[in-house]
Amino acid sequence: MTDINELAAALVAAQAEFSAVPKTAENPFFHSKYADLASVVKAAQPVLAKHGLAVSQHPTVVDGEPSLTTYLLHSSGQSLQSTMRLCAAKHDPQGQGAAITYARRFAYQAVLGLVADDDDDGNRATAVKQAEPKAKPKSPADKAREDLAALVKKNKMDIGAIAKRFTDDYGMDIREADVQTVQGFLTLIADEARGPQ
Repeated sequence: MTDINELAAALVAAQAEFSAVPKTAENPFFHSKYADLASVVKAAQPVLAKHGLAVSQHPTVVDGEPSLTTYLLHSSGQSLQSTMRLCAAKHDPQGQGAAITYARRFAYQAVLGLVADDDDDGNRATAVKQAEPKAKPKSPADKAREDLAALVKKNKMDIGAIAKRFTDDYGMDIREADVQTVQGFLTLIADEARGPQ
């Protein structure tokens, strides 16, 4: 194994400063929140820079299979790397892009030891009542997911089955999908709900 003493010391120091990544993205299918890739990177980046660390991720091909390689780099030149196979059910640019985004989020968290958790600043434990924060504007992808959830509810479809179908068709969780992918799936489900024309 390559010497990683400086990288390891920097990672230990960084992990002592990392806090749980706040879950800021909405999942309308499961009425829950999750930490998207942008939130994960935003939470980690200042601490990484302070300790001379960086994460770099690159799509690649290993044994003929689409993959993602994640590098943890240190300013000393020391590094670690890990490669995971991408699991895209649809082998088109959208499916591949969605699989890359999904894999990047999990690999980024894994290489740094980050966790995503609700961060209520201890309010639940102390039962302190605070003013409700202003809702942040929904992203186009969140809006498309809400439209899909409304369509599914209106047509009395099984939300779990629809979510599973999306995962099976696109190789990723609908919470990680971009707006075009969700809108394409929404159109498909809407056409099926209308039936033959």
